[in-house]
Amino acid sequence: MVFRQISKDLKDRALWLRENDYIDDEIAALLGVSTRSIYRWQDNLETHGSVIPPSNILRGRPSAINTQIREDLIALSAESPEFFLDEIQDWIAITHETAISRSQLWQIIEDCSISYKRLRRAAAERDEALVSHWRQVYQQSYTAAQILWIDETSKDDRTIYRHYGRSVIG
Repeated sequence: MVFRQISKDLKDRALWLRENDYIDDEIAALLGVSTRSIYRWQDNLETHGSVIPPSNILRGRPSAINTQIREDLIALSAESPEFFLDEIQDWIAITHETAISRSQLWQIIEDCSISYKRLRRAAAERDEALVSHWRQVYQQSYTAAQILWIDETSKDDRTIYRHYGRSVIG
């Protein structure tokens, strides 16, 4: 059978039918479940006291990064968000003597709700040579009369576009 969510009350009902001398094949046909599932629910009830086993708290591989390193990482990104991932990786290796991969570092940064957009923007703005080159090209290419700033934000401050257009003047 294909995996599907089966509610707790249906599992309890299947075990109640089994306790009241119904045949397992009849229960399976009546409720649309497999007999193996009924045996598993019975085992869960005997082992854990419920048809639903407790969730495993220790899922996956334990992290090499503890809470102190995470807090230091958040503080580092707040103080100097212009660091690249490899620089943060080196900082963690030197400061905390822990080697982690870039993918794990990025996952930790993402878990701490530090956005890639903010880190990328800060890292791009720190390149002084690139910024000065951009300013020089921009000043040579455009005059003040050619620059136009448009503010088309909406009136309700919830969306960046107008739903109904503009009102008639006058």
